[in-house]
Amino acid sequence: MEKSLMDILNAGIALFQSGEDKLKQSLSDLDHAYQDLKSKGAQNQSEQANRLRDLIQKTVGDAQDKLLNANESSKVVINQLKENFEKISAQIDESLPEEFKAKAKSAIEELKKLTKK
Repeated sequence: MEKSLMDILNAGIALFQSGEDKLKQSLSDLDHAYQDLKSKGAQNQSEQANRLRDLIQKTVGDAQDKLLNANESSKVVINQLKENFEKISAQIDESLPEEFKAKAKSAIEELKKLTKK
């Protein structure tokens, strides 16, 4: 029985190694085919291929610009909201009676902490 288990284990190890070798070879073949296609594509300097390259570069550049502008716009909006909130909290602080200031300040501080995140 022990011999049979060892034989099965050894067969499993060999099967695993064989599969691993085949996987490595397949990945190598795939990489080689990709490099081949990439090289052939780079050699294609037809008008259509160059227009496609230009279109892709323009599309990627436009997308990067839009993302950058969106990020900058959101920062401006957030900063404006923070400024407005600080003005409102200052006005509230000035107009509240002393007895309510402690409670209001606690709530305002919590809101300030949330807006700074």
